[in-house]
Amino acid sequence: MIEKTLFGKTANGEQVFKYKITSQKACASVITFGATLQSFIVPSISGEKDIVLGYDKLSDYETLGNYLGATVGRNSNRIKNGEFTLNGEKFTLNKNNGKNNLHGGNVGFSHRVWEEDLVSDNSVTLKIFSADGEEGFPGNMTAKVKFTLIGSSLDIEYFASSDKDTPCNFTNHSYFNLDGAGSETAHQNYLKIISDRYTEVDETLIPTGNLPSVKGTPFDFTEFKKIGKDNHLVGCYDLNYCLSDDGVYKPVAIAYSDESKIKLTVLTDRPAIQLYAGAMSERVGKNGVTYKTLDSYCLETQAYIDAVNQPSFPTAILKKGEKHYTKTTFKCEII
Repeated sequence: MIEKTLFGKTANGEQVFKYKITSQKACASVITFGATLQSFIVPSISGEKDIVLGYDKLSDYETLGNYLGATVGRNSNRIKNGEFTLNGEKFTLNKNNGKNNLHGGNVGFSHRVWEEDLVSDNSVTLKIFSADGEEGFPGNMTAKVKFTLIGSSLDIEYFASSDKDTPCNFTNHSYFNLDGAGSETAHQNYLKIISDRYTEVDETLIPTGNLPSVKGTPFDFTEFKKIGKDNHLVGCYDLNYCLSDDGVYKPVAIAYSDESKIKLTVLTDRPAIQLYAGAMSERVGKNGVTYKTLDSYCLETQAYIDAVNQPSFPTAILKKGEKHYTKTTFKCEII
């Protein structure tokens, strides 16, 4: 069942709608600003838990940042110096992260209002058009994202096409807390990432091109450990883990909570997953709850960082006339 309501109006007067998708087990709410997952309520051992951070007010999504629950594009993560060369032509992008381009630029897909494309009993598909030259990217791009709730599993499917070759690397930027949004125990959640390599980065978080092993480092999640176990060594996690580049949809990460007994499995066909934890600044979220630095973590399926400038990395280029399709699932169950 889907319920559509008005969520608010942007500072520019654009209407933003909320779609509440309800199954027999769970409920997911998506707003058209940023094609954002605003809530994801699932069963726990002690009742329902909303396991993603978000805001009750549209103005907070517009001004507070951090991409809570947003669909990020055209290119998630960073592009070095905000530039790349494609087919012999150099493109200069807007720089919104020091000298780099981050998450699509100043006004990426995460900060635009998407349109309704299709609604069914358990899914909503939103669409957006990005003109040639927007934020510096080439090609007229049409993109869609489809949210489908089956039981307590949320499928997110991405579609895109362009009339020119262009970077294409979407992700969902939800912040998870399996003990409930606002709980202070998120970094007591256990995590396993099915990856033994990561993209080494410099001081601006741009890859060096090396893909070292996680073995013997604080970045090793090949076996379950508490997310906050090695925080004193790393400060925060902002790391891109390498997955197999076979395009096969499969489990890539598992998190669980001893308190709520919720297990979250992330499945995807993408070649990388970004762990982002311990770096978000304090802010007030849904129901007036204050979110603190260690209250959440992101598991962002995507391409390698700065793939457009690294020929040895799996490509993140959508070719003219071709169809882009990827799928990520956040599957929840009680253990």
